[in-house]
Amino acid sequence: MTEFWDWLVVNLLGNSDLLRTIFVVSFVLFIGALLLLPVVASKIPSDYFSSESRTPYAPENIFLYLLYKIVKNILGVLLILLGIVLLFTPGQGLLSILLGTILLDFPGKFRFQRFLIRKKPIIEGLNWLRRLAGVGPLEI
Repeated sequence: MTEFWDWLVVNLLGNSDLLRTIFVVSFVLFIGALLLLPVVASKIPSDYFSSESRTPYAPENIFLYLLYKIVKNILGVLLILLGIVLLFTPGQGLLSILLGTILLDFPGKFRFQRFLIRKKPIIEGLNWLRRLAGVGPLEI
């Protein structure tokens, strides 16, 4: 374990360029989250977590449907990755992860989202973001 701390002190704390890069990336992610989260939170239908059924997207064009699914899932993965980083830096990590899971398609998605949304800080944070965007609160 002392080898790890020695490596950390020499390679991280002793490297001002690396520290500066970490700071800049953290700052950019924080600003990006501040700008992106209210937009995404305002697009969630108010009954998203209270309704039991989902109306699937009905494609008219299979190409557009596949493009829609690919873009939506890529954005979801990016939000989840951003959320993981924001768990360790200033920002709303859990909110970013929740919003990312809304965009992703995976088994057990709705159960996982309901688990997260029941956390008081998350629902309060989402409703605060929705108020900033001029949208009503989410129904649980």
